[in-house]
Amino acid sequence: MLHDFGDPSDPGNRPARLAVGVVGAGRVGPALGAALQLAGHRVVAASGVSAASRRRAESLLPGVRLVTPPQVMAAADLVLLTVPDDVLPDLVSGLAATGAVRPGQILVHTSGAHGVAV
Repeated sequence: MLHDFGDPSDPGNRPARLAVGVVGAGRVGPALGAALQLAGHRVVAASGVSAASRRRAESLLPGVRLVTPPQVMAAADLVLLTVPDDVLPDLVSGLAATGAVRPGQILVHTSGAHGVAV
């Protein structure tokens, strides 16, 4: 059976849209979140530590809630972990130890220093 999703250039007509969360609001996370919004996904939460990263998130992801990493995890189907390379292992360990990761949730990191083992 073929489905008619309407005009494919309209992001609202694309199937399989995800609720996206961004942990780490440096240069990469908000930019990826904004790109995913353009593709029809919905960024639902972001976290950032510094005032600069929070301003960047507010600029590139207007209206998106700025919350803690566990709150981002609770709100999102797809979580972008865009923290610095040296922070990533402890962040992942902490999220796993506290049960913040749900079955079926998709986690993606942007670290060039770590592979899938992290």
